[in-house]
Amino acid sequence: MSFISKWCLIGSILTGLCSLPLLQAKEPQQPSSLPAVVPDNGMPDQKVPELSEVMTIAREYFNSQKGYESGDLLTNNRVKPLFRELQQAGWKVKAEKHILKRMHSASDFLAAQLSTPKGIRFMRKIAKMPGGYDRLDHLLKMPYGKRRIKEFIDSPGGYTMIEYMTTTKGGKNLGKYLSQTKTGKGFNQPTGMIYTETEFLQVLKETYQLETAKQKRQK
Repeated sequence: MSFISKWCLIGSILTGLCSLPLLQAKEPQQPSSLPAVVPDNGMPDQKVPELSEVMTIAREYFNSQKGYESGDLLTNNRVKPLFRELQQAGWKVKAEKHILKRMHSASDFLAAQLSTPKGIRFMRKIAKMPGGYDRLDHLLKMPYGKRRIKEFIDSPGGYTMIEYMTTTKGGKNLGKYLSQTKTGKGFNQPTGMIYTETEFLQVLKETYQLETAKQKRQK
């Protein structure tokens, strides 16, 4: 993307902020209910596996996913079967519902856009940028956010706009300016969503430590 084109896009974003009425994108859809749970069948509780085994199960699960690469946007639909595998191994994750709520659904706008051929190429560019997915989520909440994201995906150099936002001083300053608007609050900050395998595994590890520590205290 040329320097002039990049600034045209910045101008378009800022112009959109001044348009009335302000249109706000819908919040990402969340799963309405928990996935099916493996029944206990009155059997004695299994021994909870060690953390190393849990992480091995998770990594092997992701490695087995066809067409998936580490860094790709994870959806709650993709990880639900993993929770069933962990339950069968002996750990029923009590925080499963909370974790799934922090992830996009496969039917969400962002996940759908990043699953197209152009979207996949775009996704694998921004996955390498610190806070790249967060910026997309922030853009979604802004006027004409969906249109801007589609433009970035359709443009061969569209990813450079996210690169500009996440890695340059000018991009950070733009984020500070957008943070002062009604729909851009915290534009430079993490959203709290779980986007990637690395983030998911970290949350899974922390959840394991919390839940097993609580079980030990109750004994």
